[in-house]
Amino acid sequence: DEIAAISKAISILRSDDARDLLKRSLSSQGYSLLQAKTRNVATAKLVTISKVQSAASPFEKVITSIDSMIAILEKEEGTDLSKKEGCESARAEDTREAATISRSMDDLTDSITKLVSEIGELKVSIDEKNTEIVAIKEDLEKAKRIREDEHAEWVKTDADDRDAAELVGQAVAVLEKFYGGLALTQQKKGSKQPVEGMAAGEAPPPPPSTWETPYGGAQEENTGIVTILQMIQQDIEKDRTAATASETAAATAYGTFKTEGEQQITALEADISTLEGQISEKEMSVQGTTEDRLSAKAELDAVIAKIRESAPGCNFFTINYETRLKNRQTELDGLKKAKQVLQGASFTSA
Repeated sequence: DEIAAISKAISILRSDDARDLLKRSLSSQGYSLLQAKTRNVATAKLVTISKVQSAASPFEKVITSIDSMIAILEKEEGTDLSKKEGCESARAEDTREAATISRSMDDLTDSITKLVSEIGELKVSIDEKNTEIVAIKEDLEKAKRIREDEHAEWVKTDADDRDAAELVGQAVAVLEKFYGGLALTQQKKGSKQPVEGMAAGEAPPPPPSTWETPYGGAQEENTGIVTILQMIQQDIEKDRTAATASETAAATAYGTFKTEGEQQITALEADISTLEGQISEKEMSVQGTTEDRLSAKAELDAVIAKIRESAPGCNFFTINYETRLKNRQTELDGLKKAKQVLQGASFTSA
């Protein structure tokens, strides 16, 4: 309808009578006012005020103005496309960068989580080793008390055994001295002496009828008692020797147990020191990784802020591009047809 109206208006202006009239009018006034208004454009455009200087082509400057308008519209179309593509490209690049940074932050978060978990496991291991050290020290302290009690008991028992052996030895000595002296006396008294008034080689007189001979002691029993006491003394000495050997063995065992326990403690403390070093390293890694994540977060925030800042202008071009393109094409089409009509072309309305 718009094109038909423009064609009709131009055909009116291009009739022979109109040409003669316009020539006369333009020759006296020199100016012509032409207004064009398109229905699909938001604002009305003042097409041109042309001064006709050539009687042969009164619409030359109008056509020139139309060409200028077409060039402007085509330039605007190229600018819109460039802005749209620039926005899309920048947004895609920013989105890719944001996604890359986000993935990097996720990796850093996973690293921090893993490090924290490993630190927890190392601390549990340290706690277990400390508990083991406490148990070993308790065992050593208990063994020390037992050893001290055993040693004190041995010292007392050994002294008692020593005194008992000496006492039995004293008893044996007394008996041996007594019975030994008595036997010597009897030997002296029991030796044969010649009887007065008795010639040599004669038989002795008969023994007396009463117990007038001195007591010589129970010689057989003497031997048995002394032997028994000596056996008792030997048993005491044997027990004492065995107790001393047991004491020595117990002291050696305690010394070995103490040495091994102290060596275990030293090894566990060395392990704990190593684990604490590992914890320190991992804590430093956590700190460094956390700082890296904060830096990545700042970068991500900057990219997101950039996307948000460009959103209003970019959204206008990306959302309205097709509509603006269609309207501009319609306007260009109308101007081009108007130019053709002014140049003598004619169109049939549908």
